[in-house]
Order: sequence, then structure tokens, then C-alpha cells
Amino acid sequence: MHLIEQYALSCGVKIDQPHIETSFFPVPSKKYITVHASSGMESKNYDYYDDVIEMIHPYLKDHGIDIIQIGSKDDQKLNNCEHLNGTTTIRQTSFIIKNSLLHFGNDSFSTHVASGFDKKIVCLYGILYKECCGPYWGDKSNHVLLESHRNGLKASFSNKEFPKTVNLIKPEEVATGILKLLDISNELHNTETIHIGSGYHVPALSVVPNHIMPANFAAGQPVNIWGHEFFDEQNIMQWAYNRKCNIFLNQPMSVKYLNVIRKNINQINYYVSKDTDPKYFKVLERGGVKFKLICEEEEDLNDLRLQFFDWDIHFIQKTTKKDLDNIDKLCDNTRYQSKIKILSNAKTYNSKAAWKNDVQDSDTVIDCPEFWEQLNLIKLYNEKQYGNTNSNR
Repeated sequence: MHLIEQYALSCGVKIDQPHIETSFFPVPSKKYITVHASSGMESKNYDYYDDVIEMIHPYLKDHGIDIIQIGSKDDQKLNNCEHLNGTTTIRQTSFIIKNSLLHFGNDSFSTHVASGFDKKIVCLYGILYKECCGPYWGDKSNHVLLESHRNGLKASFSNKEFPKTVNLIKPEEVATGILKLLDISNELHNTETIHIGSGYHVPALSVVPNHIMPANFAAGQPVNIWGHEFFDEQNIMQWAYNRKCNIFLNQPMSVKYLNVIRKNINQINYYVSKDTDPKYFKVLERGGVKFKLICEEEEDLNDLRLQFFDWDIHFIQKTTKKDLDNIDKLCDNTRYQSKIKILSNAKTYNSKAAWKNDVQDSDTVIDCPEFWEQLNLIKLYNEKQYGNTNSNR
């Protein structure tokens, strides 16, 4: 039973077509679709809308169709959109939806507004069932309702999920649904996502401090400084001087340098070993520097926890190629994407493996341990147009 039907039954009233008040808003586009990337529950929110938009944007551009983002001012701004989120009232938002070609997004009020206006709708469901919460009004043939497979589990109805089941819906499924309803032919059937890491959607800038950049470079943007990969105290200090940072170390950094950048240090992540002196962390504590002790070698973990008894040791197990659930789908067509950037010697790389092998501007999978270590941060997909050889890597 749909929630609206349950409410009507409980209240003893009939369900009728809703009347939705609108207020004019000067929309900057003549032909557009709307996207709402947030909702009242974090667990409903799909994290891969940028990937969806990357897929549909070229097709929409060819047809003179824009994408307008609606929602709250705190919503993350999506790429290739006109951003009206946080600038309109509910009535103005309703006006924008009413005059759109299509609406897509999470299960939220905007989907039901679109339903009331009988708009084309693509909506995603993870923690709830589409039969209970889907758009009630409008022509059902104009609705593409995508429900997560939840790995065979039932809906959680929970405000908090990790990992979020809605993220099990593949971006190409959403993109295909949008273009299908708009009657736009496309080649998205050639794309198959085979893996998305749980941290893939979070952008990050990491710096190997073997160089420095002008002070205004990425000013204010937080960075991860990989002092454990290249240790240069002055360079680390300069990178951290005008931005918030996480510093990664496997040897002590002089307190005189830390004092200069103390207010900008979010956390020091220290890879400890049996040779690490515990006294250094007493110094950091006295200086009010937040730190986290890390171990990557399971066989050393018990000894290190005794050696550093006063602090927690966080064991980080490196992922490998074998941790990929559907490793059988890896082939010569497999490509990868990441939202991380690694800067080294003024060059930019898309993964640790790319940096290690000095490979720039390539989406080709690099079959080495460093690549699979970042399995949680990448998306893997197959592209049929590259020629399907079905040969495992």
C-alpha cells in the first residue's frame, strides 16, 4: 500500500489531484530538466549524480537542453548545471519543476511535486520501497523508478546507512532512464560499471612534497600532504602554511616546523613501526597536535599496541585485486575514474599507481599493487566500444 493511501485510510478522506501553488521565477533556460540531489534523510541521497550528468550532458547539449539544480543552499553543487539551489522559495521551485521537461533525483518533496504536474520523472530508492513511496500522480509510463538491489536485503528505513544501498544503483542506469524518457538516442548501453568504491565520490587533493607551488595555488583548499612518501620538512611547512591539511608521516617532523603550521593541521597520520619512538607522541600531545597512529602490517599489530599502549593503533588493511567482487569482469576494455588528484613535481596524477608509474591523463587500469590499494577510491567500468576481448587482466 502506498503511504498516501495509508494516510487517506487513517484519516477517512479521499485522494484527489493536488493543487500546487507556484510563483514565477526567471529561469535562465528555455529548455531544461531539473535535478534535486538532497532529501530529508542522508541515506536517501545518491552520491554519483556528477557521474550521471557527465554521461547525459553531451546528449542534452546537442538538443539544447540545460540542467537546473534545485534544492537547499547547503547542497553540493553539481557539475554542468545552472545552480538555483538555495535561491528559490517552495512556490518558485514548483514553478521551475512545472516548466521543466523532466525531473530526476532522490525520493523527496520535489519528486511528488513533479508527479502532481505529471512530469517525466527518474527517481532513486534505497532505504524505502518504490511501491510505498514512489510518485503517486501522473502517467506511470513517464516514470523510471530505480530501486537498489540492496544485495538481496530488505529496505532498512534508516536515516543512516553505511554503505548506502541507494549507491548500488549504477550511474548509467540513471542516465539511460533520463535519456529514454526524453527520447534521446544514445550509446550508454556500451558502458557497464563493475565497481564503485565507497569513498569514490569524495574529492581529494594529495601532495607529494617534492616540490612547492605558488602560494595562491589551490588557496584555501584542504590537502593531504604525503610526507611518508617524500620527507622534506620545509616543503611540508610551505604546503600547509595557508590551507588546512592532513599530514602523513613515517618519521618525526621537527616541532619548530609544526609550530608554524599548527593551526592548519587537521591531523597527523603517523605510520608507526617497531623503531618509532613513543616519546614523539608525548611531544605532539603537549603541543595540542591531533594525531592518529596507523599500522599496515597485521603481523606487527599486537606488538605495536603494546609498545604504544597509551594510544590506539588503527590497522589499515591494504586492498588487493582479489578484493574486487566481480574480478571476472576485468578485461582489456576496463577503464577507471577517480576524484582524487595527486600532485608531484608539478605534475597531476589520477591515482597512486599513475604517480608511481608516471602515467598522466590516462584512464587505463594499471595492474599493480598501488592501483588496487586504492580500490575504495575508484570507479571501474567497461566500455564496449574499445573492442570486447574478454581477456582477464
